[in-house]
Amino acid sequence: ALVRPRVGSIMATTTEVQDNFVKGAKALSEEADARVVERLSKGDAERAAQRERRKEKEKEEANPRENVDKFNQSQQQEAESIRRSLQEVEERPPSTKDEIHVAKGTFEGLRLRVLEMEKAAASASYFLSAYDVRATSDLAKDLKARIDSVQKKVLPRKAFTFRRRRVMKERNASDEATTAARDVTRAKGAAEKAEAENKGPAGGVEVEAKGMKVESREGEVVTLTQEKVTSDDIEIGSSKDCTFYVLAKVAVLRLVNLTNCRVFCGPVEGSLYLEEARDSLVMAAAHQVRLHKANKVDFYLRSRSYPIIEKCSEVRFAPYSFRYDGLEAELERTRLDEENELWTDVKDFGWLKSTPSPNWAILPVEQRLEEVMKS
Repeated sequence: ALVRPRVGSIMATTTEVQDNFVKGAKALSEEADARVVERLSKGDAERAAQRERRKEKEKEEANPRENVDKFNQSQQQEAESIRRSLQEVEERPPSTKDEIHVAKGTFEGLRLRVLEMEKAAASASYFLSAYDVRATSDLAKDLKARIDSVQKKVLPRKAFTFRRRRVMKERNASDEATTAARDVTRAKGAAEKAEAENKGPAGGVEVEAKGMKVESREGEVVTLTQEKVTSDDIEIGSSKDCTFYVLAKVAVLRLVNLTNCRVFCGPVEGSLYLEEARDSLVMAAAHQVRLHKANKVDFYLRSRSYPIIEKCSEVRFAPYSFRYDGLEAELERTRLDEENELWTDVKDFGWLKSTPSPNWAILPVEQRLEEVMKS
């Protein structure tokens, strides 16, 4: 006989199978979700760790002073580079006038690099050990001594000698007459020369052994052309409310004790020195620039080395913008025809802190003089 299955029993079994299937699917889904969440969380953690490692590396590379080993390595590399430069100068000492000027600029540049090493060491002293601080200080001292030694070797100074004073009382009348006649002749020649140049004794032009001096001027416009100068070593000093145009060939230009003056100068083959100036303006191109005791002075410069200031205040810098006929050829001849923007990187010898010196600034563009032309 056929046995008919109970309908209720079959339906119950079917429902149970469906429930079990749903439960199993749900468990699998939850397990899969958990694995996904775990994988995502792990990936996030790894990426976060990579970001942290990258930040630390970038911080270390951006500021190697925080790493003592890297700081010491950078100091040694810079010291070795300075030694190589000194060796090159020592092996090929300068012989011509131009080479001597270049060598002087090289020594100034090397001293600036040692100064930068000392500044870096001062800034890093908070994380360097006492031993490392002493080591960097000794390294800088050794380099300075080496620079001085090589400079004395390749650029020896002339031996100092005392000049014999003229004996007031001559030994005999013949020598007296000879001396008097010679003095009269010299005085006459000097007077004729002053008259020819239309400059009386009050004009303040005198020639010394070291060069030509223009001084004690007030409220004048003075133009120094090649025909008017007697030396390529020129000093302009002790003047007030004047404008000076220096259009001659100049090896050294010295500016001393100027008040409310304006100095416009062509290329200087050697150095521009300034000693005491206030409320003035200087526009010049030179191989090196040294400025001492300047207050409220604007400098329009082009230089082959970093300008150096000391005991200066409220000085400002801008690019060289002087023009006159023949200037471009002179700039090329003196190797000052390229604008290297070193005027923006002034070195203050009186400021050894790691923060920027408050004694100088870049002259704002809107306050700069337009190109100055001299016909």
